[in-house]
Amino acid sequence: MKYSGKLGVAEQVEVSPGVWEEVITEQDIVGDLLQRTEALSAGENVLPRYVTTTSVSVLALAVGQNDTSMFRYLTLAGTRWAINSWVAQPPRLVAYFGEEYHGPIPK
Repeated sequence: MKYSGKLGVAEQVEVSPGVWEEVITEQDIVGDLLQRTEALSAGENVLPRYVTTTSVSVLALAVGQNDTSMFRYLTLAGTRWAINSWVAQPPRLVAYFGEEYHGPIPK
């Protein structure tokens, strides 16, 4: 199945001398949706939370960077999902994600 969405990329910006802030920009990407598994996870919570185990494969050149630690989230179905890990499978990168992203977003 084809994938089209946004990749949230973090950059450290010095806002005043010695004070750094993480600024997020979004980049359009396309690729292949490899796997999607959905579940409700109760755990120790009173109300279950929705989680997914999803992987998306994109061309490494399309994301334009080698430092995958700067990638914060991918969008899918209008929701930002936190990236758990990346696997290099040249010439592609496979992203794994499963929980909603609640960090900084573009302004």
